[in-house]
Amino acid sequence: MPDSHNNGVGVDPFTGFWTDMMGKMASAGVAAPPTSPDMMAGMRKAFFGAMTEYADDFMRSEQFLTAMKKSMDSSLALRQQINQFLTSGLQSAQMPTRSDTDHIVLLVRGLEDRIVGKLDALSERVEQLETQQNGSARKTATVTKPQPQPKKKGRR
Repeated sequence: MPDSHNNGVGVDPFTGFWTDMMGKMASAGVAAPPTSPDMMAGMRKAFFGAMTEYADDFMRSEQFLTAMKKSMDSSLALRQQINQFLTSGLQSAQMPTRSDTDHIVLLVRGLEDRIVGKLDALSERVEQLETQQNGSARKTATVTKPQPQPKKKGRR
């Protein structure tokens, strides 16, 4: 709602507040301070410093922390109720829910781990058999020479 002094045209609420306060102080007989940029910066710094201190005190107060805890608890409870509602809706429509898909993913991962373990064991076993076969083949190769295979005559 625009005030009666500036009709709200081109003035933000913060500047309007300070202008209005200075005008009221001047009408009450308080002399307006000089408007040097350093003076205004100092006033702004003091104002924001005090505002920061009070906001910090307020946010660390027991009442604020209690209200924030209640708000978070309520928000979490609402989220849980919404999840339960959506889950029951999906179940009544006989569609998979998030917990169903999570369960399937866990089962597939377990199955994958078991298969990979079995493949590793088979790979080790094949390597052992190959080393045994290569070792025995070398021994037999030195003892006896392989006989040449007779050539087969093809039919025409």
